Amino acid sequence: MFTPIVPTGGLLGWQFLQRTQESQQQTLANSASVQSDMEVFEERIANVETAEDLVNDFRLLRVALGAFGLSDDIGNKYFIQKVLEEGTSDPAALANRLSDTRYLNLAEAFGFGAYGTPNNGFAAVEAQIRAGTDTLPPNQRQEAGDQAMQLVDRLKALSDEMSRAPGSDGVAALRDEVDALWPEVMGNRRMREAMLSAFNVAEGFDALDQGVQVEVMRQQVFGLFEDRPTEQLTGFIDRIKQNYTSRQFEVAVGEQASELRIALNLERELPAIAADPDDSNDTSWLKIMGSAALREVFDKAFGLPAAFAALDLDRQLETYKARATSLFGSDEVSQFADPEQRENLIRRYLVQTELSGEASGATSTNAALTILSGVNSNNLFSLLT
Repeated sequence: MFTPIVPTGGLLGWQFLQRTQESQQQTLANSASVQSDMEVFEERIANVETAEDLVNDFRLLRVALGAFGLSDDIGNKYFIQKVLEEGTSDPAALANRLSDTRYLNLAEAFGFGAYGTPNNGFAAVEAQIRAGTDTLPPNQRQEAGDQAMQLVDRLKALSDEMSRAPGSDGVAALRDEVDALWPEVMGNRRMREAMLSAFNVAEGFDALDQGVQVEVMRQQVFGLFEDRPTEQLTGFIDRIKQNYTSRQFEVAVGEQASELRIALNLERELPAIAADPDDSNDTSWLKIMGSAALREVFDKAFGLPAAFAALDLDRQLETYKARATSLFGSDEVSQFADPEQRENLIRRYLVQTELSGEASGATSTNAALTILSGVNSNNLFSLLT
């Protein structure tokens, strides 16, 4: 069983984790239990066609939920199935109505609902394409498979851009990318056969000019995956595996220092919210307020009492924006796309947990003062006010 090294909580613990997280998380990823979970997931997920298939496979469901911090819902199969089946495209879908955005992220990742096939359907195509590398020398397999998947990605992106803005510079640029990748992938006999098989391309393809071949493959890729966003398709398995490992690491850290688990969660989740160009500032704040873990950081950093959550939502939003302006100079959530600004937020949160005696393994303010050694009292006061 993996046990992370967390010598203390609070600011000192956070500083230690920042130095060692990558190596410790890799140790977890290489552990027998995680390796077994990942092998089973990769082997079985391509065969899942419905949400019911997923929830009825305990090991698949455990990884799927674990990747989104929903492990406690492992027994709520009907509820999870409903979240998945309704998807996210309909504003009335269950995932869109729940305040906890983890369910929305789960539904988006798997893509059931509006589409004819779930996002994991791409995993079956990827597996078939990568199988084409089996007869290549071992040192060439990974690169060949990656190039083939990059070509698929660019063909899908080209279709999306042609639908959005035909004749644009973006279309021309994507065609250039496809043309550059084409000979590397389709010039390899094994990869060519794998690509044609994966996308059910008819006989006679080889007799066509390259420009016509590209158009045939583009239409096959687009036809298989409809108008689904490319980012939902490519790298599906790798994203789930990475999310799962990250979440499991956070859980293990949280068993020793809960405030560090919350800080790790913020460092993982907040950048995506802060950098989302489609959301208004108020929507971004509401997403933060809808996440218990993110809210914990902001409430503590902003010095808000527990009873604050019972206030009217508009009043809460107004207060959040006012506190953000006062403490960080802006009420824009987008400022937290900056790593330095996120670090300021996390440090403020952890200092507050220590001063209130809530930090794990911390005694009064000693740890905070130690890590802030060299910072004069005026600067320390400005951090806390």
